[in-house]
Amino acid sequence: MSLGKLRFSTRSVIVNWLISYISVLLVPTVISGIIYAATWHVVESEVNRANESLLRQMEQAIDSNLAGIERLSVEMALSKRLSGFITTSKPLTDTDYYDVVGIAADLRVYKMANDYIDQIYVYYKNSDTVVSTRDHIDSRTLYETIRERESMSYEEWKRFFDKRYIQEYAPVTLREGGESTKAVMYAKSIILDNPEQPGAVILFVIKDSKLLENISSANKSSIAVLDKENRLIASDSFEQAPDFLVQERLSGKNGLFYSKMNGEDVAVTYTTSDSTGWKYVSMMPAELFDEKMQYVKSLITISLILSLFIGGVVSYFFVRKNYNPISMLIHSLSSQSGISFEEGSNEYGYLQAALNDTFAEKEKIGQRLERHRSAIRSHFLQGLLKGRMEQDVPVHESLAAHNIRLETPYFAVLLFYVDHYGKFDASGFVDPHKEKLVHFIIMNVAEEVAGGRHQAFTTETDDIQVCIVNFKEERDPAALNSVAEQVKSFMLDHFHVRLTAAISGIHEGLDGIQSAYQESLAALEYRLVMGSGEIIRYEDLPSAGAGKETAGYYYPLHIEQQLINFVKTGDYEKAKALVDDIIDINVSDAPLSVPLAKCLMFDLTSTLLKTMDEIGASNKRELMERVNPVDRLTGCETIKEMRVQIGEVLQQVCRSIGDDRKQDHNQLSRQVIAFVKEHYSSENLNITMIGETFKLTPSYLSKQFKAQTGEALLEFINKTRLEEAKRLLGEQTYSIMEIARRVGYADINTFNRVFKKYEGITPSKYKEIV
Repeated sequence: MSLGKLRFSTRSVIVNWLISYISVLLVPTVISGIIYAATWHVVESEVNRANESLLRQMEQAIDSNLAGIERLSVEMALSKRLSGFITTSKPLTDTDYYDVVGIAADLRVYKMANDYIDQIYVYYKNSDTVVSTRDHIDSRTLYETIRERESMSYEEWKRFFDKRYIQEYAPVTLREGGESTKAVMYAKSIILDNPEQPGAVILFVIKDSKLLENISSANKSSIAVLDKENRLIASDSFEQAPDFLVQERLSGKNGLFYSKMNGEDVAVTYTTSDSTGWKYVSMMPAELFDEKMQYVKSLITISLILSLFIGGVVSYFFVRKNYNPISMLIHSLSSQSGISFEEGSNEYGYLQAALNDTFAEKEKIGQRLERHRSAIRSHFLQGLLKGRMEQDVPVHESLAAHNIRLETPYFAVLLFYVDHYGKFDASGFVDPHKEKLVHFIIMNVAEEVAGGRHQAFTTETDDIQVCIVNFKEERDPAALNSVAEQVKSFMLDHFHVRLTAAISGIHEGLDGIQSAYQESLAALEYRLVMGSGEIIRYEDLPSAGAGKETAGYYYPLHIEQQLINFVKTGDYEKAKALVDDIIDINVSDAPLSVPLAKCLMFDLTSTLLKTMDEIGASNKRELMERVNPVDRLTGCETIKEMRVQIGEVLQQVCRSIGDDRKQDHNQLSRQVIAFVKEHYSSENLNITMIGETFKLTPSYLSKQFKAQTGEALLEFINKTRLEEAKRLLGEQTYSIMEIARRVGYADINTFNRVFKKYEGITPSKYKEIV
């Protein structure tokens, strides 16, 4: 690979570096964009502030003039001349015409007092007379002169003035001399004390040109004034309000938003008058913002171009400088490791793959070594247990090779045998992998527990877990019991695995390990007598010392015959008690040796099998298949287990013998049951009728039926009838009366009472539930 050139590829590290540098260059770009946006916001705020200030001036000027008009309307409403004409009615007299001339003169004076007013009208409803500064007309002529919109009818216009009290502004169109002019009308009612009088309305007409007089728009903006109902009052640019000037967009007291007007973007600023509720709106072309931002935009563009150009040159220089060491490293690895580097591939990926390959190979070698080390160490420990030592290799070298350092020359051996695999034996079958897992856990727990005070080395031989304990300082036999108890408790509590532990005596020297192992095997074999799940010490065995007395064998012929007789008579309690006595005498008082314990197990099994073969049960073949005594008894591993199995077999055999004996005695009850099931629908069925059929007294029949079935005969009759009644109720075919007759009840009340007694609810309720 040439160091003088940079070969760009999509997978090369060069591309990644360039992307990183370009990402760094994007930082000033983003910052410039943020500055531009912030500047735009500042300019926008300043322009909006200027527009809002202009609108405030307009608002103050118009509100001031409108306030003057409202004060003038109050003064006119208090004028005696204007209010005195309210009671005048049609037709007008000469005196009335004289008063009209006077009122018109007063209106001219009021108009001259405020040059903001274009015209003043007073509309007297009682006489339908409208007086202005120039003449007097009627209401229809006023309708033709002033109305809000062209489509407004006279009746609609009239309803506006027929209100009891009016004091509001409204946009109107003023028609004079054949021309229409936009204007604003302020109407205020003159109210007398008499509510029955129609009253009068003072109308002030202000042209929209007067409203916007002396108000000049800035920045090529347009101005509009809207009333509280969002109707256009005045504007310097259009006669109809644009569509975007709707109540929803002007809902606040003031604000700024953007919209389109005549195909151009405009910035709309508005404010609301506190006194009139009118909205003053300024619409400025959005391009004016661009004009103010053009200079800032130019500066930012130039800075971005310079940043990208200079940053690109610097990035290329550093990419080339940083890539040279990577190129040299790849060249060295490809030439020495034999792993070729493909041009255009990712350099970091190649380095990672090369290093991973090296580490993986090293790890595989280490795993193989560790695997063999465990197997060799286990084989070495098995050799110590069985006395097979390598003669060619010194013992101390073998111990060092397997990382075994002995603290003292004193040893003991613990064996752990799995009686039940607990959680791993949920289905009755233990998977070989789970079996190995349990063995592994036992060895680790034993090594951990025993290693707390002493040294421990574990291995497995013949499916038995072995723990060799090397005492550190003092020889403590009690510590071995503690280790065995802790391992058993841990496996039982966490995995429900039940163990039998065997403990040897303490021996000295490596040769003593073999002796300790043989002792622990002998102790484990005594599990036959002690039972599973125990901790058996070799020192407690009958044959462990000369001072210990070995029990004799107790199972005389007369005891065996007695057991046979109890079984044949079906007396389970006595047979079970006799078996327990035999086992207790042989095991508890003075424990048997293992060979004698095996003889006892074979003798008891033989006795039970001979007895079952001699009994004359009617279903002997079926009983033998169901009880399966051969497999159950010969499969027992301990005397305790055999005691349990013999008890279960005895119980089933004695129960079968008892059932056969009761079969003859139960003949009467079976005949009565069949008779009741056949005649339950008869109304005459009762205990007396059944007694006459079988030629027995009712009391004797009831007593015998109760003794054989455990149930009173009358209750059985009622239950038989009710079972059929429930079936018929479930079919939903017959009425309750008809069902009562079908099951032998002539009286429906009796049927309801009996049904509720046994079922807890009435027949009708039962039918609804079903």
